[in-house]
Amino acid sequence: MATIDSGERSALAGFRVTGQTLLMVGFTLVQTLALGLWLTLVADAPLISAASAVGLGVLTLGLVLEHVLTDATINGVSVSALPGKQTFAVSGSEALLWVLWLGVAQRLGGVDGILVAGALLAVLLMPQHTVEDNVLRGVAPFETVMDLGTAGFSVVEAVGATVWLLLVFEGQQFSGLLAALGLAGVDSSAVGLAALAVVLLVEHDIGVALAREG
Repeated sequence: MATIDSGERSALAGFRVTGQTLLMVGFTLVQTLALGLWLTLVADAPLISAASAVGLGVLTLGLVLEHVLTDATINGVSVSALPGKQTFAVSGSEALLWVLWLGVAQRLGGVDGILVAGALLAVLLMPQHTVEDNVLRGVAPFETVMDLGTAGFSVVEAVGATVWLLLVFEGQQFSGLLAALGLAGVDSSAVGLAALAVVLLVEHDIGVALAREG
């Protein structure tokens, strides 16, 4: 019987890590694009409107795909990785958190409103991420609803979202900073979305590592 030597095992492990990294980059881009498209659709639309409904649907479907790819990254590709009721439920609840976050920011207005909304998002993401982590681990979704292990990357994601929204809605106030960073003339909304993508990648790296510990 043929055996796998240490070199082959090392190569297989390397391919596995590379594949997992590509999947993580992939679902980070999916979430970033879903959020960017959603904000474009709903930024100037009333809360109760066709545009808001379409935006919510786009965001929810984007988050479903993100969660499917997250599951594949952590647990491997299998039939069980296909979206089920739990995946749609956590995706829908997360989409509603983003809607609430944007609503608070717009209702309060200005930089202060965005900062308050970001703090609220950080708090709300902790139980959201705990439930998502439970689903990824294969335990009951509400086995725990507040795991301090999710606090760190929940705050990271909220910070990224805050920076993004500041640059989208209050970009003119940061033109000097962008110029100092060599980004003069670059659309502040694009810079904000790029910053969100980088922060989400960091957040996903932390979240995937936590889920694998289980």
